[in-house]
Amino acid sequence: MENKISLSVILPIKSAKAKDFDELFGKAINSLKEQKVDFEELVIVHTQEETLITVLDNYDFGNINVTKVLWDKEPNYASQINYGVEQAKGTWVSLLEFDDEYSSIWFKNVKQYSESYPDVQMFLPVVVE
Repeated sequence: MENKISLSVILPIKSAKAKDFDELFGKAINSLKEQKVDFEELVIVHTQEETLITVLDNYDFGNINVTKVLWDKEPNYASQINYGVEQAKGTWVSLLEFDDEYSSIWFKNVKQYSESYPDVQMFLPVVVE
């Protein structure tokens, strides 16, 4: 059993000027770095905001395979997600917002469940607030 899942994480971002963006974005990316199972890619669908582009161009994503996709239309969360899904290479997709984090076992669980239940097409997380 390979320790990788064919999963693309879609991360739509409108602006880096949101309150505490750097801290929250860092936590979101660290939650990807801490996964117990490797994943295909992180697809960042971002606007043309200069501050955001600078942050993304200078950020250390470590070993994460990152695809940055420019969204040059009016920022729209759902449309940016749909565009990211169109660009995704993975069999599975997961959505991440810059101010959210994954549990370190989330991708491991998705891999385990998707292999155990091949007829299921969607898995939803348990969210702890």
